[in-house]
Amino acid sequence: MIKAFIFLIYFLLLVAIFFNSKTHFISSLLILEAVVLVSLIISCFITSVVASSFSLWIVLLTLSVCEASLGLSLLVAMIKVKGSDLMKPYFLL
Repeated sequence: MIKAFIFLIYFLLLVAIFFNSKTHFISSLLILEAVVLVSLIISCFITSVVASSFSLWIVLLTLSVCEASLGLSLLVAMIKVKGSDLMKPYFLL
């Protein structure tokens, strides 16, 4: 249970870093992927304690793969349009 608490603190730290990363789109995507992986680890700890079914873990893993592919497609589209992955002009809107 202590490991789950440590991963929860790590999760909150990554979320705070995610909301403060405003320069490059790729760094925001990497931080978001780390947040998803930590949430997968936390859900794995919780499901191993509560139940023996890992269906929640598989659903979260599927959603994280979808999120990664969507983020990568947005990154490629933004680089094709703008030529870089800087996010500064998007925060001015």
